[in-house]
Amino acid sequence: MSVTSMTRSRRRTGPRSRRRGVATVEMAMLLPPLVMLLFGTIELGLMAKESASLNHFARESARVAATGATISRIQAHLADVASGLDADRMTTSIDYRAWDEATGTWGSWTTLSDDGSQNLAYTGDQIRVHLEYSYELATGRLLANTLNASEDNTVTIDATIVSMRE
Repeated sequence: MSVTSMTRSRRRTGPRSRRRGVATVEMAMLLPPLVMLLFGTIELGLMAKESASLNHFARESARVAATGATISRIQAHLADVASGLDADRMTTSIDYRAWDEATGTWGSWTTLSDDGSQNLAYTGDQIRVHLEYSYELATGRLLANTLNASEDNTVTIDATIVSMRE
């Protein structure tokens, strides 16, 4: 038997031959969860950014509503500050309620309206601005089931701010 054939036979039967391909199998097992973790972190970061933006937009709208602005002025201000969002995917509701002195509780929420020059909430009434936005997942169907996305790969993000009428 030649030296070359002995070296080959040792390689085939030695400990290295049994570990051959293990790194590939380990990578195949670890890669999918790592990819999901990476893309999940990115997606949740983007959703958190949109949620923070939506809260800011609701707060700005509530601030304008608290000064007595009309509904059209509140919605125009919202359109200005939320110019980075798709307006077709956002719904807005603006309500108010008054303190009931007789019962010592807040009344029920009523849709805010105006008389053409100011909204109809009185000083001391609470004004609630509620925004809902259909956030489209950046990762598509990859994380749709995990995030309970709808069929069109969107997740509803909402923000509610209550302020006092000045």
